[in-house]
Amino acid sequence: MPRALSMAPAARAAVLALLLGGCYNRAAEVADLARHHVTAAGRVVALDCRHAGRWWYQFEWDGRRRRGWASDGADGESCARRRLGDRVTVYVNPAVPAVHRAIDPALAYEQERGFYLPQWLWFGLAALALPLSAWMALKRGSRR
Repeated sequence: MPRALSMAPAARAAVLALLLGGCYNRAAEVADLARHHVTAAGRVVALDCRHAGRWWYQFEWDGRRRRGWASDGADGESCARRRLGDRVTVYVNPAVPAVHRAIDPALAYEQERGFYLPQWLWFGLAALALPLSAWMALKRGSRR
């Protein structure tokens, strides 16, 4: 049997795994935030510009202190240009205050919705690689 034909089932299985394992994030919480939000004054409380430009903000809502994070450049501002204590506008869903973002909710929705491969799938593929390669080596050895 030609090698190209014997690889076809493996390729089909890989495509099927990607289709089944892939997810579409509807970002329903952020869509609701975009439709129904109010703003609150927040402050930058932590910076980690070396790791994807992540920074954290804090704000008060209904007497509770809340925190969230944003990535570098999500709102057009670089993490390196931010300073601790800088003011930021926080968009809050008043019905569900746990849903908040420090960038425009419409922009957050566009960034968060869409197709992605879940992290567990990468570990699953890595876990299958060793037994699959051992099986292929045994199969090759038995032909000789």
